[in-house]
Amino acid sequence: MNKFRLIIILCLLSCILHLPAFTLQAAGSITAVVTVQGTFNLMVNTDSFDFARLTPGQTGGMSRSEGVEVAGTSSGENPWYLKVSAEKPLTSGDNTIPNENFTWHGTSEGTGDWSGTQEKSLADPNVAAYMSSAEELDQVKKVINRFDFMLHVPEDTKPGEYSTTVKFTMTE
Repeated sequence: MNKFRLIIILCLLSCILHLPAFTLQAAGSITAVVTVQGTFNLMVNTDSFDFARLTPGQTGGMSRSEGVEVAGTSSGENPWYLKVSAEKPLTSGDNTIPNENFTWHGTSEGTGDWSGTQEKSLADPNVAAYMSSAEELDQVKKVINRFDFMLHVPEDTKPGEYSTTVKFTMTE
């Protein structure tokens, strides 16, 4: 009889352990969203250039004969433009050479509007050097612009090593 009870208890335990568990459950949902941005890149082929030695009253070009190459790409499907500016006048201690004397011109391989065929002053930071064309909006197409810089040193300029930062800004 003890064996019979033991078999019945084991059978009951086996049934209890194999019964599905009943739990409470709640569900909720959320929406996942992603905005895929276009690519937007600006690359400059050098981190510096110089005018070598100039004397007061002299005008000279940069010593990099190949100029400064600025390549931009965008696949954002929006018009974009490139500006060139000097963060401040060329400075040596308390002495400066005004940006009116610091100019640029160059060439473009793009199909957009290039304003560098004529010499431009860095005194106006709002002038767009390049504006993309319609065919440059919907693909990642590298647009290469080459900049040559010129500097006129005013007659009253004090001796010294003058420097500033030239900035290229690409905006959509």
